[in-house]
This record gives sequence, structure tokens and C-alpha cells, in this order.
Amino acid sequence: MTVTVSQLGGDAGPAPAPPRYTIDNLARLVGMSPRNIRAHQARGLLAPPARYGRTAYYGAGHVRRLENIKSLQRQGFNLVAIEAMLGVRHLTPPPAEPLTDALNRLAVEHPALLHSLARHGVLVRAEEGAVTTARPRAVQPALALHQAGVPVLASLRLLAEVLDRLRPVADELVPAAEGRLAQLYPADAPASPGQQPGHESGVLTQGLARLLSEAFRVVAENTGTARAIDSPA
Repeated sequence: MTVTVSQLGGDAGPAPAPPRYTIDNLARLVGMSPRNIRAHQARGLLAPPARYGRTAYYGAGHVRRLENIKSLQRQGFNLVAIEAMLGVRHLTPPPAEPLTDALNRLAVEHPALLHSLARHGVLVRAEEGAVTTARPRAVQPALALHQAGVPVLASLRLLAEVLDRLRPVADELVPAAEGRLAQLYPADAPASPGQQPGHESGVLTQGLARLLSEAFRVVAENTGTARAIDSPA
């Protein structure tokens, strides 16, 4: 049987253009708000779109990336952990002893504890199996408590339990704080000189997170100081 060039697709014409989506089209396709898509871009989780004239377009790679992020979120991982897992952040080198030994023992002796801290974005298990920190500031107090005689694993377990207790509080407090901020500073209010306008900016989100974390730090330190003063000598 003779096969002609046309039968092999020689006259099929040019290949179809890859799909392109505006941010609204992309939001509908992946089931995510344009605000969250921009927030993922601000964090470095999503590559910037290609621009054709004044319009920004996203492609199939952006769709896959967002679906991957959504899948990890459904498994309970927060954005800090997802950043580390997807290689967005440069992981901090393993800390000095005795924390290194404790982290390496977690994977073998306490996998549930490791999973809990990884879910909160505190620790990450690298491909080669080593455990390292994604948030050194959260782990450093374990060393301070170790100097006071507390085993590192006990400190890490306490950290995981506190994070579990604080998660539902944060789920309620953060939206409430966002709502209150919107009342104090309406979205259509003029921006101050040097200020980035718009409530959708990553700067605003990160600033609110820092405000809430510092507020909790103040309350916790004040409470600890009061308990130390009230404790019998």
C-alpha cells in the first residue's frame, strides 16, 4: 500500500496555538479567585504571565502549577511548606547540634510529629531524606529550651501542639482582621506617597501577617512576665 504525504499529515497545516487565558479565564478554569492567583505570583509560587500588548496571558503551565498548589493545600500543607516543596525558597542549611540529630531522628522515630511540623511549614524533608528547617525562627526556641534542660524533641512536640491549637484561632482571626482593616482603610482610599495601592498586593498580606504575629508575641511575653512575677520565689 502506498502512503501519500497528505495521509501522513503533510497538509495538516500549522500546529494549533497553545492555550492562553486572561486572569479571569484562568480563575474560572482552576476554581480560584484572581486575588489568590496574584497572591501566588507575589510569593513566587506562580510565574509571571506573558504580556501581549497591555493584556497578560497565562498558559497551560500556570494551570498545572495552580492545580498542584491546590492539591497540596487539600493535603493540609500551608503556603510556606508548599514554597519549600516546590523549590521556591532556598532551604536553610541544617542547624548545629543538637537540633540536627533531633531532626534526623524525627523521620525514623516520630514520623507523625514530622508530618505535623511539615504541614505547618516549619520543617521540610528533602528528596534525599534529610530533614531541614523552612522556618528557622520557629525552631530556634527549641535550642533555647534545650539550654534550659528541655529535650529538643519535647520542644518540637510542644511546638506542633501549639500550632495545632493556634490554627483554628488564626482561621477566625485573620479574616476578621482583614475585614476590620477594610473598614479602617477602604479599598478606594487614596494611597499615601510611596505606598503600594490596592488590597491585593502581597505587601499588604505580609504586613498584616507580621502585625498579627507581633501582637501575639507581645501578649505572650506580657503573660510570661506576669506569671514569672506572680510565681513564688
